Formats: sequence, structure tokens, C-alpha cells
Amino acid sequence: MPDYSDRFKPDVRNVPTPEEVNFYHLASDKDSGPGALHHTLGLGPSQASPGNHNHDGRNSKRIELKNLEGQSVSYQVMGGSTGTQPTFSGTPLFTGTYTKWGNMCHFQIDVDMDNITSFGSGQYYVDLPFVSNFSYQFADGCLHDISANRDYPIFGHVMKDSNRLYLKSIDAQGNTAYNIPFQQGTPVTLSTADNFHIAGTYEIKP
Repeated sequence: MPDYSDRFKPDVRNVPTPEEVNFYHLASDKDSGPGALHHTLGLGPSQASPGNHNHDGRNSKRIELKNLEGQSVSYQVMGGSTGTQPTFSGTPLFTGTYTKWGNMCHFQIDVDMDNITSFGSGQYYVDLPFVSNFSYQFADGCLHDISANRDYPIFGHVMKDSNRLYLKSIDAQGNTAYNIPFQQGTPVTLSTADNFHIAGTYEIKP
């Protein structure tokens, strides 16, 4: 009869020592001490919040928003209008930056009109750096009418699952204020001396 005993001999090459067994047994208990592998959230002496224990050789700490440092990144802003497209004597003077942390993004866009040769027709738009997870309206925008020394509010609206930001301004009738499309002639006749900027924060689509 064949001898199969060798098949059932234990492999002693990777057998942990008694000390290692004891360490990993204790470390597997939740909140058992600073060396535990698992910690629940709370203010107890060995829970996650106090930050008195190590993970992967690094001291853990309570994470706060101020600790999440983002890096400002420049990106190429695309833009245009819903009717006849504006024309330029060179590369459009659109500049943009964004700062991203997690699935949140803060953007900032500047549009200088110095080299526009035709302002086109229809509502103006610019593209955000990432597709939005929700619909938003941003109100942190301003049009600078240099010749008249006046500023006008600029808004931007993006739909869910899109990165196209349609630009608006504001008008009033009686005691009611409402948004109107930002286009040539509304809210003002644009000239090459003018410029506008807009910014906002939104959640990026996963």
C-alpha cells in the first residue's frame, strides 16, 4: 500500500513562534491597546480619535479639513456660446485653475476679452475641469465693464453629469430679481477692454 504520510507532515517553515501568536492574537482585539490592529471610533484611550496609536509605522491623528492640503492645478478652459461662436485674433485668453481634495473641486476661471474680434451670439459658457455629480448654481462671478467703470454679477449653472457651465447675469422687474443669459448686449454691450471671472466648489462625479 502506498505511503502517503509525507503529505500530512506540517510545513514548519512558516509556523509562527509562540510570541508571534500571542502578539497577533492580542493585536486583533478591538481597542485592546495602542498596538491593536482594529480600533473603533471614540474618545477612549485606545480608540481611533485620540491618535495615541500607530498604523503602518506612522502615528495616526484625528483628521480635520485643515489637514487636507490641495494643490492648485492649471487647466485649459474651453468655452463658447450657444449661437454663433465668438472669434479671436489668437488663442482665447481663458485661464483656469482648480484645487481638488477627495471628490471635491474648487475651480476659478478668468476670461480676458483683449483679442476677441467678434463676440458671437447666444448664451456664453465655459467648461469645468471635471464632470459634476449634481446640479449647481454658482454665484461667485463678476463682469468688469471697464469703459463704464461698472461691475455686474455673473452666475454659472451646471447640470448633473455635465461639466458645461452656462453663464448668467441678473435683471430686475419691480421687486423681483431673476437670472438672464449672459450674452453680447446682456447685461451690457461688451468690448475688448472688459473681462470676467467666476469660481465655485462642487462634487465631482465618481
